[in-house]
Amino acid sequence: MARPKKGIIYSLELVLEKLLKTNAALERRLAQMELLLVGGGGARRGRKPGRRRGRKPGPKPKAGRRARKPKEIKMCSVPGCNRKHYAKGLCASHYQASRRKAAVQKV
Repeated sequence: MARPKKGIIYSLELVLEKLLKTNAALERRLAQMELLLVGGGGARRGRKPGRRRGRKPGPKPKAGRRARKPKEIKMCSVPGCNRKHYAKGLCASHYQASRRKAAVQKV
């Protein structure tokens, strides 16, 4: 019958084995915690924390920028008509009248 091993060296080997197992478990747990803190490990659904909805704000207007020039108001090209331009140099009523004339001439 074999005698059980005793002595300081044998007990130190057992302690070393237990420490190595504990160290491996701690390394795995540390890797899990790093993944949680750093945010790796695959895609997450939804917005990242601290992000706002919508577009990012554009550049701030520079001081001393010139304003737009007002558009030139075009007038109707029919002599004696002072109404605002609508299409093809005519006001709305003269444009419609010219379209009616063109439709009659086609027929």
